[in-house]
Amino acid sequence: MPVVKIKIDNKEFNLECGDGEEGLLRKAEKQLNLKLQEHNELLTLPDAQKYLMMALIIVGENIDNNEKEKKIDLIFNEIDEELSKLENKLIEGSNKNA
Repeated sequence: MPVVKIKIDNKEFNLECGDGEEGLLRKAEKQLNLKLQEHNELLTLPDAQKYLMMALIIVGENIDNNEKEKKIDLIFNEIDEELSKLENKLIEGSNKNA
């Protein structure tokens, strides 16, 4: 298993990962450091609290994004139903004219 050295909040960590997962860890490293920059009030917290708060922020954002995706899916389903109704009306109309 490859070992990847990542740096979060100027602290280095050696992490084992599966083959091909190095890129994902690098992306996660960047995202975590960006979150720390966005929420610089976390920098003064002890490490355990800092990482817990970062995790809660990220999970909260994921929950919010999932809820938005569900709303978008509902809207697309409604549009699809309306398009199906229109398609059926067009088919019925063309059958009457035939």
